[in-house]
Amino acid sequence: MSLPDPATCHAALQARDHRLDGVFFTCVKTTGIYCRPVCPARPPLLKNCRFATSAAEAASWGFRACKRCRPDAAPGSPAWQGSAASVRRALGLIDQGALDSLDAPAPVAALGDRLGVGERQVRRLFARHLGVPPVAVAQAKRLAIAVRLVDEGSLPMARIAAEAGFGSVRRFNEVFQSAHGESPAARRRTKGAAIMEFALSRFAAPAFDLLIVSDGDGVLRALDFSDFEERMHRLLARHYGQYRLVEAPLPAAIAGALTAYFGGDVAALDALPVATGGSDFQRRVWTALRRIPAGETSGYGALAAQLGQPGAARAVGLANGANPIAIVVPCHRVIGASGALTGYAGGVERKRWLLRHEGVGTG
Repeated sequence: MSLPDPATCHAALQARDHRLDGVFFTCVKTTGIYCRPVCPARPPLLKNCRFATSAAEAASWGFRACKRCRPDAAPGSPAWQGSAASVRRALGLIDQGALDSLDAPAPVAALGDRLGVGERQVRRLFARHLGVPPVAVAQAKRLAIAVRLVDEGSLPMARIAAEAGFGSVRRFNEVFQSAHGESPAARRRTKGAAIMEFALSRFAAPAFDLLIVSDGDGVLRALDFSDFEERMHRLLARHYGQYRLVEAPLPAAIAGALTAYFGGDVAALDALPVATGGSDFQRRVWTALRRIPAGETSGYGALAAQLGQPGAARAVGLANGANPIAIVVPCHRVIGASGALTGYAGGVERKRWLLRHEGVGTG
């Protein structure tokens, strides 16, 4: 069955129509997650949806599998299997491990030999019927097995990696992290945890627009520039696993503090309450950042020394780059030892603008 038009897919999603389960997968642009049509989560707006013909295609676009409807754990749908006999045979061979040795020379060519067609034809068939290359299907199959083993059992991760067909635990962790936005161990820890719902608000600053994420208590959870929305979602997923954003007015306390800050009271953000995930070390770094007064700067080495770990300047830099709450947790106040602005997730020009706004000369 071919992919229905977007309006039909969205109607089926709203109705949780079992008849189209497996025919398409919904990729939600605002969360980076893909779901089955029968997912119990609240349906997203049509403008935020992209529809895929298979779980493998959704994963190839960079979307992560929903933890509630588990689309990655049920790849044997009609859309997945395709309509051509050669593709069905190829999928059967992949299920039997035909592409498990992906490090071997020309594994797709070897698959084509078993089908009686050339490597180029194999790739064309998969592109036509599944929208993804054979290796992506094999990887999705491995991940489906791994997800089931992580969710349903207590096997060591090394055993799961081997059972799912990964050549090493390191490769297993890399692929799993890329697909799901968290490590296998983190998924196991959060299995069964409630989906966190946050409010998404917007604020027009003088030189740029901001996205603000807060919780039910009005506590700031994330703040990023509007053109870095993908990064914001990536950090939210890393900190909270599966989450949901609901458009809502900006809480008055946050709106007032931001208005005062951009109006010239550069200390107005100091008292805003914030909350993040992250490791203990990262949170210590972010707390130290908030101690840098507006109008002053610090360096990675100085922050590491303040934390009692003078050799951890590089780790401080990495934590600085993973900060989910820009401006309020002022990572823009950290500069290089030479006085250079160095990198900034929102761009060096924005860093320069913020520092000048706070009274720091940047040359």
